[in-house]
Amino acid sequence: MLRYHTAISSLRHCVLSRQHGIRTVSKLPAALQCQSRHSEPASYTKELLQKVDTQFEDKYKTVFRSKSRQQLVRAATVLWLCSFEVLVRHNQQLLKTSRKLLGRRLHEKLLQTTVYGQFVIGQKKETVKPIIADYLASGVGPILYYALEEDKSSHSKLGNDPFYASSVKSFKEAIDITSDAANKTGYIAVKPTALCSPNLWIRLTQVILSNTKNADFDSYHKSSDLIADSKSLAAEELEELEKLVKRGEEIIEYAASAGVKVMIDAEQTYFQPAIQRILGVEMMSRFNRESVNVLVTYQTYLKSAFENVDRDMEYCKREGIKFGARIVRGAYLDQERQLAQSNKYEDPTNPTFEATTRMYEKTAAHILNRISEWKDGDIEVMFGTHNEGTLRQLFTLLSESNPPLSSVCFGQLYGMCDHITFHLGELGIPVYKSMPYGPVDIMTSYLGRRAIENRGVLDKVKKERQLLNKEIRRRVWR
Repeated sequence: MLRYHTAISSLRHCVLSRQHGIRTVSKLPAALQCQSRHSEPASYTKELLQKVDTQFEDKYKTVFRSKSRQQLVRAATVLWLCSFEVLVRHNQQLLKTSRKLLGRRLHEKLLQTTVYGQFVIGQKKETVKPIIADYLASGVGPILYYALEEDKSSHSKLGNDPFYASSVKSFKEAIDITSDAANKTGYIAVKPTALCSPNLWIRLTQVILSNTKNADFDSYHKSSDLIADSKSLAAEELEELEKLVKRGEEIIEYAASAGVKVMIDAEQTYFQPAIQRILGVEMMSRFNRESVNVLVTYQTYLKSAFENVDRDMEYCKREGIKFGARIVRGAYLDQERQLAQSNKYEDPTNPTFEATTRMYEKTAAHILNRISEWKDGDIEVMFGTHNEGTLRQLFTLLSESNPPLSSVCFGQLYGMCDHITFHLGELGIPVYKSMPYGPVDIMTSYLGRRAIENRGVLDKVKKERQLLNKEIRRRVWR
């Protein structure tokens, strides 16, 4: 992360040009050689943190300066529409109706000027790279996200090799784009359900839980342990597991050679135990020996979040593995509760929003308090949050622990909370945007599902809409 943060710093004060209505670096390689006007602090000092406007409202002129008036109006309008529960809940039906009435071409044009344009960075690398460069120039790094995933109900068979091969190819393309645009740095996010059948993830999770219910975690932290237990898995399942591991290794090896880090995305609880072990801890044990190349996502709406993080940290420290983590609230809350109720098992989620906040902050405090026990570079954590109260708590914890900038960073979704992201980037605090990209048809389905999963977040962007409207009025009347 430190090498990447240096690249961001060197871009911040380079000569910028206007292109596509946004600021872009005219020549990225040359821009990377520009010198920053000030030296960046090596750690989260009290002096640095005192510069943060923890109310995130006084710097709106600065954070929105790269946005055209059209982009501001689009953002304010789309975020306003997303605040209506009925529109979010029925978005898939509305999208189908729009396509039927308008036809594919007009339908896609409408989406590109509204929802797609707001939350997706683009379709092709030619359009994606300039936007990444623009964000880099503002001190904001990319987490490129090609939103491939195989729905649980889409395939009854375990194997869909052409789809998984295409997924690996697409993730490699995302790595190339990130590496080229960000000078061999940055992140990509990988959806585990793009690498093997959801049914296999469910089966692997069942095996792990049944065999580790009364055993130490070490019993099944590697896929090789599962393979050795041939009594638990059918021959076809063992074959698919081996293919899954090879796909994961292929992506991470390719990313590491390109200087890009891989974030393993989180899924539902009926997938997550297997994901955390096979694509999480096992891949960290293989690729996080010299530096952090793999980060695992932990969802704090789960009651087990703190325990999961503490367990994996302990294992990594004991085995000499560098620990990489992304801490988020989580996106499957309603679905998890419905499943628990319909299948009559204990709800795995925290009962309230406030309880999830406490879990998030407890987990964050635990990580930050333990960073001093690790050598510099042995731990890397990204706090993904749009919650201003949680951010204020994190800054308080950082002022007490003063960890290296290379160990702690922040992340938000593309199209949301720019008043937070750009303010942190301006101060030299490592911050990133999760940037989905891909064809309109694939991405609109993805956005529709994510809108339902994240409607709690979408409903809480009132301040951002107010700041956007304030900036629009300022530009109209200046």
